Amino acid sequence: MKFCQIGIVVLCFLTFQGCLNNVEDISETPDIDPSSVSYSEDIQPILTSSCGGSGCHISSSTSGVNLSTYNSVINSVGSRYGEAIVDPGNPDGSPLVDKIEPNPEIGSRMPLGRSFLTNEEIGQIRAWIEGGAEDN
Repeated sequence: MKFCQIGIVVLCFLTFQGCLNNVEDISETPDIDPSSVSYSEDIQPILTSSCGGSGCHISSSTSGVNLSTYNSVINSVGSRYGEAIVDPGNPDGSPLVDKIEPNPEIGSRMPLGRSFLTNEEIGQIRAWIEGGAEDN
């Protein structure tokens, strides 16, 4: 009986440890040169693949946010934040960044019910916004 209990404890520990290893540390988000990021080649593909599940933010607007095109991204005003989701030049002040990083100020981390963006993807979005959020 004791061997079985120890086995269960070890199994639970290993399972928990594995979960911890799947959580990316946002402090490891790479610094990316904003001039190396293209909206059409880098950002829109991230948004399309990550934010379009179940009719969320691609081809429709949810909570005031539509991420289908450059114009819809720039003109989206998040209803929960009450401001544009992208503040060009200011990734830390952009609700879009807040929602994709751990522990958002308002609501749940996005994308909801799907795999979170990688640190590389978050870094690209941050760099794009830092560089002025241009349509390039």
